[in-house]
Amino acid sequence: MPKGYTAIPDWFGFDNQGGNIAVAELSGPGHQDLLVIMVDNAAGRNRCVYRVGRRLTAQGDVEGGWTPWIDVPDWFPFENQGVASAVADVDGDGQLDLILLMVDSPAGQNQGYYRIGRQLDADGQIRGGWTPWLLVPDWFSFDNQHCGLAVADLDADGENELIVGMIDSPAGPNRALYRIGKGLTGNAGFQEWTPWFDVPGWFSWDNEALGLAVQRAGGHYDLIVFQIDGAVEQNQAFYKVGSHLHVNGTVGEWGPWQGVPAWFAWENQGGGIAPCTFEGTRYLVAMMVDNPVGQNAGYYRLVPLDIVPARDGHWELVPFHSEVLPVHLGLLQTDRVLVFAGSGSSATRFNAPEFGDVAQGIYTSVVWDPAAGPAGFSHPPTIVAPNHRPFDFFCAGHTFLADGRLLCAGGTGHYNPFTGRNDACAFDPSTEQWAFVAPMQHGRWYPTLITLGDGRVLAATGLTEDFGNPHNNTLEVYNAGNNTWTTLHLPNGFPGLPLYAHLVLLADGRILFTGGRMDDDLQVNPCVIDLAHAPAQTTPVFGLTAGGMRNQAASVLLPPAQDQRVMIIGGGPAGKPNKTDAIEDVNVVDMKAAQPRFVPAAPLNFPRLHLNAVLLPDRTVFVTGGSLKQEDAPLARLQPEIYDPASDTWVPMAPSIVPRLYHSTAVLLPDGRVLSAGGNPEGGTHVQWDHDPQEEMRMEIFSPPYLFRGPRPSISSAPNQCRHGDTIQIASPQANSIKWASLIRPGVTTHSFDSSQRVVDLPIANRAAGTIRLEVPRNANIAPLGWYMLFLTNTNGVPSVAEWIQLV
Repeated sequence: MPKGYTAIPDWFGFDNQGGNIAVAELSGPGHQDLLVIMVDNAAGRNRCVYRVGRRLTAQGDVEGGWTPWIDVPDWFPFENQGVASAVADVDGDGQLDLILLMVDSPAGQNQGYYRIGRQLDADGQIRGGWTPWLLVPDWFSFDNQHCGLAVADLDADGENELIVGMIDSPAGPNRALYRIGKGLTGNAGFQEWTPWFDVPGWFSWDNEALGLAVQRAGGHYDLIVFQIDGAVEQNQAFYKVGSHLHVNGTVGEWGPWQGVPAWFAWENQGGGIAPCTFEGTRYLVAMMVDNPVGQNAGYYRLVPLDIVPARDGHWELVPFHSEVLPVHLGLLQTDRVLVFAGSGSSATRFNAPEFGDVAQGIYTSVVWDPAAGPAGFSHPPTIVAPNHRPFDFFCAGHTFLADGRLLCAGGTGHYNPFTGRNDACAFDPSTEQWAFVAPMQHGRWYPTLITLGDGRVLAATGLTEDFGNPHNNTLEVYNAGNNTWTTLHLPNGFPGLPLYAHLVLLADGRILFTGGRMDDDLQVNPCVIDLAHAPAQTTPVFGLTAGGMRNQAASVLLPPAQDQRVMIIGGGPAGKPNKTDAIEDVNVVDMKAAQPRFVPAAPLNFPRLHLNAVLLPDRTVFVTGGSLKQEDAPLARLQPEIYDPASDTWVPMAPSIVPRLYHSTAVLLPDGRVLSAGGNPEGGTHVQWDHDPQEEMRMEIFSPPYLFRGPRPSISSAPNQCRHGDTIQIASPQANSIKWASLIRPGVTTHSFDSSQRVVDLPIANRAAGTIRLEVPRNANIAPLGWYMLFLTNTNGVPSVAEWIQLV
């Protein structure tokens, strides 16, 4: 059972045909109590029981103990396909009542029934008797996959409305529907029923629970819908909010699906949601019936609905678009970001005569200053290849050179079938212009570039210029000093590296391949590559879980770089036609160990692929974007999460607004925020050539929780250059409260991997009033030559705004 879930004690069913939860103040004002219900599918007639857990806390504990299980009288089905519950004062007598809904599944058409138990007390007893079972009219399904129930006075007329829901499971995809019975009275009668309304965006073909909740939001009610998707593999739970629920059943606007964190069941037999509030903050209680081999179990957890920035962070949607699809995104030492895509994901754009015409606003790259808003864009001249067409760095590799230029090598030579090009160019942040450098020996499409300790650049993998699309199994090293490439070779018999292989420079100069990749099922396991030999030598690294599911994973060198711990996060199957769900697996390898081996770390709360991982100055890892399935917008993971290596925990953050799918990117900004951009929904290979609806041009900026935890330290002065082994002096009024000083290499990311970012610890040699003396590492493989952001982080985990410093 993952952290965050609480077991419902004394669960006894081995086979359940429904389970649900409600929250009400049964044990007195100010105390919120749980009511849990289940259908036990024993031999013969079914049995429905419930119990009350008194005094729920914000931590999910039940302080006042649990009542015994209590039978619902007159339960008559032999087969059920769902049960739901709600608690409300139905008849206005000041006492709470229990309302139940169940789906009877006889031979033939199903039927929904409801009844009311009057005067429910804190012991779970019904003091005022039960109404008869009453039909929900116009129930039409022959096969249901659970039901939902909520109660509220939607029109403020003093009488409650009953909101009932069902999942209809016909041949093909499922449907979720709800309807409202207006004016629920003490004898359970209604003035009228609305028609059935579909829940929009329902994606499941198999469900294992439905839940409904109605919660007050300002002067209106919101309808919250919950489902458990019965996936081919591990289940996942989702909820979405429909704002401004009207008594006639209409909803003002539906939000996107969001995940319930750390869902762990592979089979469920029911579940539901109930709203609750602690200290003015709204939560959902999400409940499941877990159906493992053997006896079932019931679990629940609290899920925040309201955003608390000091806990959840905060997203800001930039009110203008990026002008170029951010397939590639890099932070420059000028505080600006470079957005470049070439043709992006468009064959039309690739072939269009207007492609790259800056005068017409058809750019291959743009530079944006986040501090300047919409006026902060500048437009580098399009760099033209020898064939007189724009150099297409779509799906190239890139990294920073020691002088601060961005080296971009490879890219698209031919569009679908894709071939690689051997061209290489560099972007100069001081002039904001591209210029060709020496070409590579052969083409590379989907290559990986990493900067070595001495400032040279290693280029690996990619498809060549050959239409047979063979992998480029050579390695090449670029020396900017003499503008040359040197070819190296992998050992005979080695299968090669997969496309966009995740490579990490280690302290001893060797290269770790983590297993991460992009749309390539090449059978090669993680290994260490030693370039000091000819050909290079490889040593396997074992222990990686779900090795065949690391397509579009993320890999990072955990902070600080001196610890030499490398993490690989999530991923999924290779190949776009494959719709298998992403995984939650996270693994870490300690490269300081005598025999390094991947070991499991805490899993993600939300399994995802095509995610982005960004290292933060408080030495945590921020993961954002991606989806449960390849390029599947309805299953986009809007909720980011932050990993703390010290505690081995992932914490969900505030949900973003924009789904970030394939071709999305993210980088750390010098002010400690994260820029998230880009994305292609499925079908992006057939897009238009400008302003296409399938190219995500909106940008968002995330402020991590540390920006809401008090004053930031500041840097009054710092040198603009340093060397390995130097001791440098930093002026800061908060010198005595500084916990860490760090060099963070600027990010440049594409296709779920950023080979450049790393956090380097600067040990504090001593400090005095207003000054700190910091030690720069001697090992160039820990901190390769180039530009870095210098951050100071205080004892509250709050970082300064960075100052730029060049390691020369």
